[in-house]
Amino acid sequence: MNRPSSSPGINIVPLIIIAVVVIIGGIVLSTFAPLFFPAQGSAQAQQIDTLFQVMLAIGGGLFLLVQFLIFYSAIRFRIKDENDRSDGPPIHGNNTLEIVWTAVPAVVVVILVIYSYAVFSAIQTPLENEYTVEVLGRRFAWTFTYTAAPDVLDPATGLPVEFSDGNLYTYVGQNLRLEMTSVDVNHAFWVPEMRIKQDLLVGRITEMRFTPIIATGPAEDGLYYPQAGFPIRCAELCGDGHGNMGLISTLVVFATQEDYQAWFDARVFEGLNPPDDPAVFGEQILAAAQYPCAGCHTLTDLGWAGITGPNLDGIGDRADDRVGGESAESYLINSLRHPQRFIVPGFSSALMPQFVEDNPDDRNYMPDQDAVAIAAYLCTQTTTGESACSVDELNAVAASEVTQTGTGAQ
Repeated sequence: MNRPSSSPGINIVPLIIIAVVVIIGGIVLSTFAPLFFPAQGSAQAQQIDTLFQVMLAIGGGLFLLVQFLIFYSAIRFRIKDENDRSDGPPIHGNNTLEIVWTAVPAVVVVILVIYSYAVFSAIQTPLENEYTVEVLGRRFAWTFTYTAAPDVLDPATGLPVEFSDGNLYTYVGQNLRLEMTSVDVNHAFWVPEMRIKQDLLVGRITEMRFTPIIATGPAEDGLYYPQAGFPIRCAELCGDGHGNMGLISTLVVFATQEDYQAWFDARVFEGLNPPDDPAVFGEQILAAAQYPCAGCHTLTDLGWAGITGPNLDGIGDRADDRVGGESAESYLINSLRHPQRFIVPGFSSALMPQFVEDNPDDRNYMPDQDAVAIAAYLCTQTTTGESACSVDELNAVAASEVTQTGTGAQ
């Protein structure tokens, strides 16, 4: 039935009191929220936090209002007679109320859209003197590729020197641009302290920008360690090794440009002057996480603790004692080139990337030099510490095309 026209007018004082309490409550919630946030590690973090606080103030106020109405309705309109099972009286809607609760949220949403877009545009605007790092996401690791100055050329290619690492290095005040893609499934690059998060999509380049403002070290000995950096997490469930991606890669922020440049120059020097011993070179490659091996395998010497792939501790002994007489050299090289041919019982080869040697533009490109070095290092993972392989044989296998299949080492 319709409301009688003689109903008393609405007392506006309680409504004003409720509105004031709701507004103050939302502001209080938003004010204390930053206490639970990680440190503001980038110049863009303050803008993002302020936007979040505005949204939390609005959402918190609405939460308090809804909870009050639920509590009030439960008390005010409760059944007086516990035996009363009849329906409540039909009440015609209030057009004014419906217009208000439709128009007000619409206006709020439009304002938030405009504000959010302004913040998004501000943090995506190209910065002066940006340095670009290529980011490759794959199961289950991040790979960061750095490019030296144009005048520092690789004598083998005649192009500026490039090197890859499993950690992202920068320094306080550096304007950084990340150019990102994925080779297998979608990933999401997320560093909470920098307030940055961006999806990595297969076959598409995405980008993000930030300027770090706080350093992650140095340690007591003056050196910077990846373990002391900000974890780089994957915010997109990408498989059973997803959680390890934040344990393997970190963002290391040097306090000064000079410290960063010293690290950068050392990496360029390593790239131009690899060790003569292939096993030492292989350890250097794996320790730098140029390839995503750490995300799946366990290798105590390098601190790896992956569980998606076979344990590599003692792999030299097992590779040298294979059923079927396959040589350790052939097994290790071809496990990199053709992982589906040597499947360790209990594991799947579907996640193991097939590293190719004939296409430098391929995301899974691994030159023979690197493959031989990695295999040579793995051959030293024996109980005696002696290598189970011949470097000459490793080179011969890497230069050939092996087609037989087999069962992986146990």
